[in-house]
Amino acid sequence: MPLVTMLTSDPDVQRAVREPVAGARSIAPAAVRSWDGLLRLARERPVTAVVIDSADLDRTVPVDEAVSELRRRYPSLAFVLVARAHVDPVTLFRLGRAGIDGLVLLPFDSLTAEVLGSALWRALGASTDAVVTRAVSPYVPAREVASVRLALEGVQRGWSADELAAMVGLTRAHASVRLRSCGLPSAGHMLTWAKLLHGGRWLTDPARSAQSVSRQLEYSSGAAFRRALRTYTGLTPTQVRTKGGLSAILECFLDACGLPDSVERGRSVA
Repeated sequence: MPLVTMLTSDPDVQRAVREPVAGARSIAPAAVRSWDGLLRLARERPVTAVVIDSADLDRTVPVDEAVSELRRRYPSLAFVLVARAHVDPVTLFRLGRAGIDGLVLLPFDSLTAEVLGSALWRALGASTDAVVTRAVSPYVPAREVASVRLALEGVQRGWSADELAAMVGLTRAHASVRLRSCGLPSAGHMLTWAKLLHGGRWLTDPARSAQSVSRQLEYSSGAAFRRALRTYTGLTPTQVRTKGGLSAILECFLDACGLPDSVERGRSVA
């Protein structure tokens, strides 16, 4: 369940985000009233994507400048821009030419729950959840891939290991046995890895710090986050940024799991 932030005062747009779409996983939306509120929530909460209604942007700032600035600060986020009639074609052309990864432009006239849901999932194609599950899916059974995906979602919802196991219909002990049987970590350690995978992605955002990422991941302190990172990956936050963020943590995860095409470095996922 990705956490999506909406900058819109329009009940129809809010309803379109909240309404479940057939065949798609559910979305957990949170609404903000201002651009500053959107930036604050992106910095402090484990947000995966944002839906921006151009009607709620400050008209003194060009839409393309606002979106580009958000992208510069938070490149890990996926974006859906609901473009109203006041957004001129030249602005839309500039946004399209900018080649902003994870940005989907959606004309307001075509807005329905199904269209917006499809746009969100298209924007989320490069999210942490999507990247990690694609990496493990060729090598482990589908039911364990689902457990990995749920662990990644569970980080955003604050689940415990028992709650993660319950989501797959098992006790924690049984879930851990099944996960370990195909090289994955036990339920508790899977949640820690899920935190670190999300953290690796967020650490590359210029507007985030190790301290703010630790709060998003609900660690007791920045030191606790750095300690977990060092224990599981041998890396510091600075080294994670230098080595590519999510890709650096994912390499360590695949390595520790002993999955095909990973490099053995003697780490354990318990």
